[in-house]
Amino acid sequence: MYRKSTPLTVNIKHFSSLILAFAICAACTPKPCTIIWTEGETDPATGEALHTMEILNAPAGTDWTVWFSQFRTPVTMEADAPGAIEYISGTLYRVVPAMGNLGGTMTLRYRARPLANQCRAPEGFHLQRRGKKPVPLETSYIFLPAEPVRTFDPAPAETGPYDMIPRVKNVEVLPGESDPAAPAGEVQFVDGQIPGWYRITLDGNVRIEAADQDGARYAAVTLENLRRAAKDGKVPSAVVTDWPDLPYRGLMLDVSRNFTKKDDLLRLIDIAAHYKVNYLHLHFGDDEGWRIEIDALPELTSYGAFRCLPVLQDDGTIAEPDGLQPTYCVAPDRGADSPGNGFYSHRDFVEILRYAWERRIRVVPEFDTPGHSRSAVKSMEVRAQRTGDGSCLLSEADDASEYVSVQDYTDNVMNVALPSTYTFFEKVFDGLIALYAEAGVPLDAIHIGGDEVPEGAWTRSPACRALLEANGKTDVAWLKDYFLGRILNIAEARGVRLAGWQDICQHLEPATLERLKTRLAFTNLWTVSNGQDILPYRFANEGIPVVISSAPNCYLDFAYNYGKTERGHNWGGYVDERRTFSLQPYDMYRSVRWDDRGRPVDLSRSGEGKVPLQLSARGQILGVQGQLWAETLRSFDHVTYYLFPKALGLFERGWNATPVWAGTTVADDPLFTEDFNRFFSIVTDHEYPYYDALGIAYHKH
Repeated sequence: MYRKSTPLTVNIKHFSSLILAFAICAACTPKPCTIIWTEGETDPATGEALHTMEILNAPAGTDWTVWFSQFRTPVTMEADAPGAIEYISGTLYRVVPAMGNLGGTMTLRYRARPLANQCRAPEGFHLQRRGKKPVPLETSYIFLPAEPVRTFDPAPAETGPYDMIPRVKNVEVLPGESDPAAPAGEVQFVDGQIPGWYRITLDGNVRIEAADQDGARYAAVTLENLRRAAKDGKVPSAVVTDWPDLPYRGLMLDVSRNFTKKDDLLRLIDIAAHYKVNYLHLHFGDDEGWRIEIDALPELTSYGAFRCLPVLQDDGTIAEPDGLQPTYCVAPDRGADSPGNGFYSHRDFVEILRYAWERRIRVVPEFDTPGHSRSAVKSMEVRAQRTGDGSCLLSEADDASEYVSVQDYTDNVMNVALPSTYTFFEKVFDGLIALYAEAGVPLDAIHIGGDEVPEGAWTRSPACRALLEANGKTDVAWLKDYFLGRILNIAEARGVRLAGWQDICQHLEPATLERLKTRLAFTNLWTVSNGQDILPYRFANEGIPVVISSAPNCYLDFAYNYGKTERGHNWGGYVDERRTFSLQPYDMYRSVRWDDRGRPVDLSRSGEGKVPLQLSARGQILGVQGQLWAETLRSFDHVTYYLFPKALGLFERGWNATPVWAGTTVADDPLFTEDFNRFFSIVTDHEYPYYDALGIAYHKH
């Protein structure tokens, strides 16, 4: 039966009461805490900037903190600050409210270094109340006015289908046209050619000759480029003869500082193969994370592959029970979708190895040691605490050594006097060897880093002191020789070769260096500033195999230019497309033709005083490699933006090591200018559309 409703006037009264109740509730509900960060002007007198951090709707009291990350900079609070900014370690900071804090808007003004660029601003703000989970805070930035910068203006040149990167050595044009997509039949392998050599004949048919499987792969890449560039499916008939000048053409990706997921890494491998790159150097172990699963040491990834906000203890120190402290970005917990979290499982890594090898790319695994090792050190401490098994400990409880690493850690160095350190190495080496064997791919070398052990490490370690005394030594520097001797024992017993950064070969006793050379696949020469540009040739002339990895030309994590809207580091300058293209493996002294502000460098005097250190052992220069360190990476878009097209100059130089302008002594010599303009026209005409088709982020000049 139809039932009559309550009179309308009563419903309106009831509705009005509900509206009033909701309004009262809304007024009582605290507004969300947010951050406004404002970049300050630089004071010419002090060189510092007065930055402002506003915390809107901050809680009252002192039972809370705001965590955030920024590159280390001394902070001086203004006298009227209603709180303090406290440094933890690495890049982790927190806001500490002052006693009597009433909440509301908290304005923190502080003096610190000016921003080199906008990506150096504080980030990853999280509010944490005592006993509560951290909450991410919406953040707004107010930067000083900044305009994009262009450091060069190339003139366009006409390009054709046979123009690609790296550029082919020789194209002999034939009459008529051919379809590069036509079936090519079986590759004919030819004896007596250098590794990687190939020849493609397009004369109405398609025939491929190659020296080896690498050459066959490179021929296939060239044909794919021709198919992409063909108009109406045709290109001029021709014979293409081509080969790489250098046997090592590499790309290093740091997946420790911030992680690149497996699917994205596979996409990157495809792009690297497009440029005939043949080495992928994966920097998987550093202070901030361990990214490859080692079956015998599960804590390396179950603990060391995750970053979480730490627990503040009563004595002011921090505890990290669930994962490493955040650095370079803030992951509040293990479950956060953050580049700070993640690793390649056993299965993942085998898939990566096979995927790369199908494209003739060899993967070099690196875990940095004995410095830059915080993730491994802490993971093995957790292993000992959880299992009672201290057989792989890398640290000594009674070690009172004091040091600060280049990334601002005080606990990131392996103790090289402990027998357990070498048990750890044995397990990691065996785990890596087994992964490569399962994948059925070659393991060219295990890269052990070897760089930047901070001064002060090992100086107050009882174990190190006892080891020195037992061997009649007094200088702690000898421990490096001891460490390498033990690692060489492990490598020799397993038949594997080692690789390392340049530091691995420096400051050694002659006998240690000679032994190291017998097991050394290559060294990465990264520092060529401050008079150290002689090192690549000194190493080569002494019989040390060198991969040119120099910061001024090869550090792809450097910003493209000094514009404040560009992402990237600048501690070693800026690297753009012209800087990578300018690299000369056999003439390092003339590899920087313009300075960081785009001003020409006087190349005529660049080699003065270095005659004794001219290169006499060209065969020891194995190749070139671009480095992409991950401190400023937050996504795969950042990975591809930094790399492309900046890395293309290095890929060109690895394939064609001696450009037509080699020996010129004027920065903008017509030979250089013409060659670079043609190179960059290939980038804009052929590579920009390729990136667009892939849907990746890239830097567009």
